[in-house]
Amino acid sequence: MRRIESIIFISRITLFLIGLSLILTGAVGLALSQGIHNFVVVRINSEITYGTAYLVQEAINEGEKLDAPVIIILDTPGGLLAAAQDIIEYIRNSNVPVIGYVYPVGAAAWSAGTLILMATHIAAMAPGTNIGAVQPVLYNPTTGEYQPLNMSKVINPVVSMITTLAQDRGRNVTAAKNFVLHDLTLNDQQALKYHVIELVARNIDELLAKINGWKVKLDNGREYVINSSNAHVIYYSGSLRAAIVTAVSDPIVNSLLMTIGVLTLIFSILSGHLLFVPIAVALIIISLLGMGFNPNMISLILLIIGAVALAVEIHTPGFGVLGFTGIVLIALSIALLPVLNPGWLVAPSYQRMLFWTGISIGVVLGIFMGIVLYKVLKAKLQPPKLKTLPLGITGKAVDDIPAKGQGFVLIEGEYWRATSDDDIRRGERIVVIGKEGPILKVKKLKGEVQE
Repeated sequence: MRRIESIIFISRITLFLIGLSLILTGAVGLALSQGIHNFVVVRINSEITYGTAYLVQEAINEGEKLDAPVIIILDTPGGLLAAAQDIIEYIRNSNVPVIGYVYPVGAAAWSAGTLILMATHIAAMAPGTNIGAVQPVLYNPTTGEYQPLNMSKVINPVVSMITTLAQDRGRNVTAAKNFVLHDLTLNDQQALKYHVIELVARNIDELLAKINGWKVKLDNGREYVINSSNAHVIYYSGSLRAAIVTAVSDPIVNSLLMTIGVLTLIFSILSGHLLFVPIAVALIIISLLGMGFNPNMISLILLIIGAVALAVEIHTPGFGVLGFTGIVLIALSIALLPVLNPGWLVAPSYQRMLFWTGISIGVVLGIFMGIVLYKVLKAKLQPPKLKTLPLGITGKAVDDIPAKGQGFVLIEGEYWRATSDDDIRRGERIVVIGKEGPILKVKKLKGEVQE
């Protein structure tokens, strides 16, 4: 009995010590985490496209996971109005403050960049920066020219949007309206004077110092107090998905993909070279990705096309073209998977593992199919060994050749399609007696037995 009581006593002491250590570890971890305040920083330093919208959406998602404010650094000539509207929607639905910051010195946030700045909860500019010129324009990617749009059907919605943003953020409504109607431009001091922005900061550190203790009321009603003491800045560069969408959203790249895809499709159908149809269709679909189509749907379509191309390659060999195309499309579809989206279905760690596993398999198979394609093309381009009419040359039947039918024969290491007046069984020796176009006429060697 005493032994049992001793064991129970020791067990209780052990459990107590383990529990105490866990409590102390959690308390220390909580104290350390409370001492650091995260800020997510994302840069918009080129034209605003649908890829930019996905980048900002991912950055805001990252900020919400950490309950950290998001700082959008703006240095942009503007871009697509539809993409800017998507970004504004993400900002207005954010559960954390979003700070817009025109930076560095000499930078500007023109047109759509100003719209995004007006949507942010706190607007800031660095010295020597400029904003404004929000009048919509029509861009021609072939000539590079911009044509101002003065139609009220286009202008009025933009005026309504920017004035609503100014009212909701407590900024100068008249200046916001003049950004669109009169292409008003302001430097940092003018923007601060006319209450278009909240503050001017020379760099990120000064910006963080000035917004410390700032109370922000989000559009969802949440009140957030910014604490930038002991700030930890996380620079977010985006996922591979956002990078791909950004690349194909460029107007010139997008136009080239669509044009090449359509011309290749027409050429493939008219010439009968159907091996290139999957490539043409894939180029057209990828160009649609740059026009704002849902990447999830595009990823699914590319996956289906890639799988079909691989299946066709297996059953009807296409010299590696279909196989290589299929592997590339499957790898691209995996790259477009929403890895950073909510992980309630699959844990983020498994999502990342699946992503990199798929990419690795795609790269390995792509290299393998590239080698196979190279070898096949090399063999196809090699000139035939038989330069003259192979009359009298002997060989072996590779297939069963029925009378008046056709089959393959092997002659001096080369495969030829052949026909015969008599039945020839596979493995029997044959001799060439004539040639009609690319087809040899053969007969069975008498006295030869089957091998």
